[in-house]
Amino acid sequence: MEEQVIKRDIGERMKFAIPVEDDNSWNSEIGFHFGRVPFFAIWDDGDDSINVIENKSSHRGGTKLPAEFLADHCNGILSSGIGSRAITLCNQYGVKVFMGATGTVKETVELYKAGKLNEANPDEGCQH
Repeated sequence: MEEQVIKRDIGERMKFAIPVEDDNSWNSEIGFHFGRVPFFAIWDDGDDSINVIENKSSHRGGTKLPAEFLADHCNGILSSGIGSRAITLCNQYGVKVFMGATGTVKETVELYKAGKLNEANPDEGCQH
């Protein structure tokens, strides 16, 4: 059965959601539980800006799954770890997932720019 990809138009730039524990811009600490973090830092690689948004997904009282919620805001995710099902859902929404985020948003973006974060596939995701 072929996977259905749901495309969202957020422009041509890459915008990455980074799961974080606090609203401290570039110094926000990376969160380790992707869907349950209180915030996501949205990094726009076109103008190198950061905008921290509240996690309003179903895991935090909203109505959309984290992948669907984030597809409205980004086309990439930089995460420390993420479940296999979440990777699959993100990919269905056209959102690329990269694993290996650590430290702060600033440190994670530097790792991505240096090519040190790997694109994830469902076989590499957390099994929970």
